[in-house]
Amino acid sequence: MRKTIIILTGVIIIVSIALVVGWPYLRMEFATSAHYTEQDKREYEYYTPDILKRMPRVSDNYRFDFSKGSGRDEFVFTIHFYGVKDSSVIINYLKSEGYELQKTCDVEAECWRSYKNNDVISIAYFTSPKEIFVQIYRSPYTKSLADSK
Repeated sequence: MRKTIIILTGVIIIVSIALVVGWPYLRMEFATSAHYTEQDKREYEYYTPDILKRMPRVSDNYRFDFSKGSGRDEFVFTIHFYGVKDSSVIINYLKSEGYELQKTCDVEAECWRSYKNNDVISIAYFTSPKEIFVQIYRSPYTKSLADSK
């Protein structure tokens, strides 16, 4: 009986440690949205797509957003740059990554697409306050440029 108690106590301790360590990631997995900065290392690494991680920082004042879309596998990733109006560095970066400006866009913004994936990247501008935001819409239901030709 004493051996059973020791084993049960060990199992409880191991499960407790696993929950304490894994709980933040479990919360992030089931979250429907998040607002964070690059200093929030756990959220930044978990939510931020590589293309936004590599994107030139056109302002020292920026933040990230994540949200789940209406569909099960639809996601929206956004980076907001405050106090700027010039997006030429971002545009050059997207071109270097193989993205092409689209003639039409479902939202009031510039839309960019690539042959490499199904992502739709939008660049929008606000004048008051000065802000540029770059948004990635990721969905398995969106056709890639390669599929549309």
